[in-house]
Amino acid sequence: MLIIEICKSPFFGRNINRSFPAIFRLNREEQGNLRRFREVRGEMQPTHAIRLHQAVSWFRCAEQYADTDDDISFITLWIALNSCYAINDQNDQHEERSEFKNFTDTLVQLDAQEKIYNCLWMNHSKFVRMLIDSQYVFPPFWKSQIDGDESWKPKFDASRKRAKHALANSEVSVLLSIVFDRLYVLRNQLIHGGATHQSQVNREQVINGKRMLIELLPVVIELMFDDKQDWGDIYYPVIENN
Repeated sequence: MLIIEICKSPFFGRNINRSFPAIFRLNREEQGNLRRFREVRGEMQPTHAIRLHQAVSWFRCAEQYADTDDDISFITLWIALNSCYAINDQNDQHEERSEFKNFTDTLVQLDAQEKIYNCLWMNHSKFVRMLIDSQYVFPPFWKSQIDGDESWKPKFDASRKRAKHALANSEVSVLLSIVFDRLYVLRNQLIHGGATHQSQVNREQVINGKRMLIELLPVVIELMFDDKQDWGDIYYPVIENN
């Protein structure tokens, strides 16, 4: 993995290799790439290095809770994901969704080894299908509960059809976007206090969502070591006091 090398960079001021989980340590097969990793480290923009450092820090937190608290692990995995892409709090919801879609499209384009495909189709296909078929993680469903109508149903049917078409035709970017959209509802339920801590009501979704994100996040972070891409600005940059 590339992550160790960036964390040795002067932007962080310390070597945190020893405290990283095994998933982020270089194995023997990767030792030959150290020279390339060092080149990447030297060329990386400081703001991009900070972005990845923040993402890794939250991933490490998620790892610590992975076996003891699924809710906390899921939440911190989502924070790690948020750290990876630019979020402007001044943007409206449509702009943010468009920004995130561009982010996922870029990841899929960079994923030459098809690790995202393998995660969605090979390792978590059953959970992906469950997300597609569940109205409880479909955003318009909850709006209709407030409005007292059933306008969510045709939208849900269209979304399911689109997702299953993506599944059948290996449209990775489309399916990844839909999966994240569904998981975002689960994230909101937890973050905004709409679910009881360690509740059995959404337990299966939280556990499986955690398992998927804990596999996807290292892939996302490693792909983002391609500093030639425009990953956007950091909207909460580190500001040093004079």
